Amino acid sequence: MIKARPAFLLLSAAIIPVLVLATLMGWFIIRERQAEIDANVLDRASLLASSLQRELATQIQLLSLVAESPRLDLPVSRTSFNETARRLNDQVPAWEQVRVSNGDGEIVLSFPPLAASAPRTVVDKESHDRVLKSGSGIIGNVVIGPGGKPAFAVRVPIIRSGRARAVLSAVIRPEMITQILQRSGLPSDWASWVVDNQDRLVAATAAPGFEARPALEYVSPAGISRVELHDGTSLHVSEASLVGTPWRVSVGVPAADYDLPARQATLLLLVASIVIVVLCATAAVLLYHEVRTRSAERESLANWQRMDALGKLTGQAAHDFNNLLMVFQSGVEGIERRRNDEERVTRMLGHMREGIARGKGITRRLLSFARRSNQGAEQIELDRKLAEIAPLLKQALNDTISLDVRLPDDLWAIDADPVGLEIALINLLTNAREAMSGGGEVTVEGRNIAEGALEDSRVQGPMVALIVSDNGEGIAAGDLDRIFEPFFSKNATGRPGLGLTQVHGFATASGGTVRAASLPGRGSAFTLLLPKSTAPRKMEHSEDRRRELPAKILLVDDTPPSLESARLTLEGLVLSILTARNGAEALEILKREPDIQAVVSDIMMPEVSGIELAEHLARSHPDLPVVLMTGYSDKLEAGGTISRPVLTKPFKLDDLLDALATAKSSVPDLTNVVRLDVSAKT
Repeated sequence: MIKARPAFLLLSAAIIPVLVLATLMGWFIIRERQAEIDANVLDRASLLASSLQRELATQIQLLSLVAESPRLDLPVSRTSFNETARRLNDQVPAWEQVRVSNGDGEIVLSFPPLAASAPRTVVDKESHDRVLKSGSGIIGNVVIGPGGKPAFAVRVPIIRSGRARAVLSAVIRPEMITQILQRSGLPSDWASWVVDNQDRLVAATAAPGFEARPALEYVSPAGISRVELHDGTSLHVSEASLVGTPWRVSVGVPAADYDLPARQATLLLLVASIVIVVLCATAAVLLYHEVRTRSAERESLANWQRMDALGKLTGQAAHDFNNLLMVFQSGVEGIERRRNDEERVTRMLGHMREGIARGKGITRRLLSFARRSNQGAEQIELDRKLAEIAPLLKQALNDTISLDVRLPDDLWAIDADPVGLEIALINLLTNAREAMSGGGEVTVEGRNIAEGALEDSRVQGPMVALIVSDNGEGIAAGDLDRIFEPFFSKNATGRPGLGLTQVHGFATASGGTVRAASLPGRGSAFTLLLPKSTAPRKMEHSEDRRRELPAKILLVDDTPPSLESARLTLEGLVLSILTARNGAEALEILKREPDIQAVVSDIMMPEVSGIELAEHLARSHPDLPVVLMTGYSDKLEAGGTISRPVLTKPFKLDDLLDALATAKSSVPDLTNVVRLDVSAKT
């Protein structure tokens, strides 16, 4: 399934757009079928209207020819009229009755003759009057005759001497119209009907007993273009009017047939939408799992690379420490064999002292990679600092690369860890060296920035920009976002990529940031944004303070060799040195020896740590100077702050003396404080 997942995703990506397009096309095609039904129904209604119009016009023309016959010259002979009407009835069976009425609507002549009880006036007086008024033939309204049967009249004027003298009418039953509707070729489940000017039903394909009754009794509206027949049948209807005759023809298709394409389109959209949603959801789930899998694979590969790089880093560190241990091993054995050879002992001690410095540098480099706090930060004058470490910076390059340092005279001081700054600059120069295999130039520049947020949104306040640029091969655009990741490396030496990670960690821990810019083939530039120091420029301290050592000191350390080394360091300089192996023991000694003038304590100790001991003494002995020492403290590295001086192991005697002097100077002067719980004599 995992192997088939990319293929399924690719297939889904190809199918889903095609399915969406096919669905839309199908929907439009189905809707077009419905539009065709609309057009077909309207065409049928128009054709029926035309057929009826022609048929009725024919009836009017035939009757008009009869009206012009000399046989109807006034006065009309009844015998002559009856003979003429009989012959017409034989030729035109639809003319059920032929009548002549005068201007008042009285029936003068009729064939067949009227019954004695039949009324002598026309039933549809409105159409009779219209004929006389217009002087042309018309189709009358459908009415119920004296015999109770529906009929309509075809009326034409009998014009003599240019004036309508009478009206000739032919009475026709609605069955003639019904036959025309039924012969129109409509599907058997369709319906059609005709309504006159008074909205009465003239005829319908299936409307027994509804002729001449209001059309609403036969068919009622049920919406736009939708009606319902008397039997409950729902129809979609179209209507057409007859030209010259106030009749209307309606044709209806069953609503179920008309709505079928719409239902099919809706069903198609619904099914297609469900399929598309299922496919999209499946593709999304598979894509999510694919991304997770790829991410896990990348993370696994990155972890393997980290472990591999960490192994190489550990091996290098072990190699360096073994070299240092060899120096100490040789020195110890050489001193033991030739203790009286002062020159050799001095030389051995010198080598061991150099080894201590190198070991301290190695541990500081290792700690700088993981450092998250700015512990150890102090005010740094960049011009002095760079001049001091210039030999180290040049050593990080080679003879084919020149170093140009350009710092303005008014460059602000910064607050940062000097060791971290030194390592960061060396790492940047090393990175530049690897990018310039054929030689080149590295430039270190500095400038003041009044508001850091204008340069980078990640910082605020006054900043000092320290820019390290080179004219090497540059960095690929795709790698710029990853160069500060731990263990990321593009060099071919197999060395772990930790240099730029340390640079980023140092800048962040200092309260600033670092950014990189590069043009492939032109070079790269790294800009360190470090906060301006807010403290006044530090003054050189007098060496006399080192002689003002406390007479009695308490040393606290849970590691016996470290405790003994610290005691030996102060031996001969301090009158009395007391030792304790943990914080609890130190508190007991302080109770017994209240005249202790200073405490030097390790930080990492079981039960009561050095930090907790210092906090306790700040409450119980606020006037007692306390100095802390450590090889590593997770609290400090996590960003914790300590108001006491902190020495990093290993340290020199001068470092310890400076810390003691600093601790003593930071103790508040309580000589002028009056305790409120003690009554004072006035």
